[in-house]
Amino acid sequence: MEITSTDMCFACGKKNKCGLKLSFEIVNDEASCNFILSQYFQGWKGIAHGGIIATILDEAMAWAIMSQNIQAVTAEMNVKYKKPTPIGRNLKVVGKVLKFRHRTIHTYAKITDGKSVLAEAKAVYVKVF
Repeated sequence: MEITSTDMCFACGKKNKCGLKLSFEIVNDEASCNFILSQYFQGWKGIAHGGIIATILDEAMAWAIMSQNIQAVTAEMNVKYKKPTPIGRNLKVVGKVLKFRHRTIHTYAKITDGKSVLAEAKAVYVKVF
């Protein structure tokens, strides 16, 4: 199976009018993205929906893997929501690869507001051939 990118990706697609339109930068094998969530992505008033937070963390880890020219899909992910993630504020997500093990890749990502870690995740991806 070959994975091909698309401009309709919910997380990073530039043509998806309902999407997040995240734009990642790769530095030292880490994928990072600054973003502001609009009210369309809230759960409780003023707070981002947890599913959106998980999506952003997953995307950062996937970009960290893709930066190493590896195609992989998420096999499992564990998210820790440490503080409510605000809507309408400057935020940053950073994802990185922790280790490779046969066909699996172990990763980590976090979302911060410049002061605190708001959410973090560890995930296992499986290489696609």
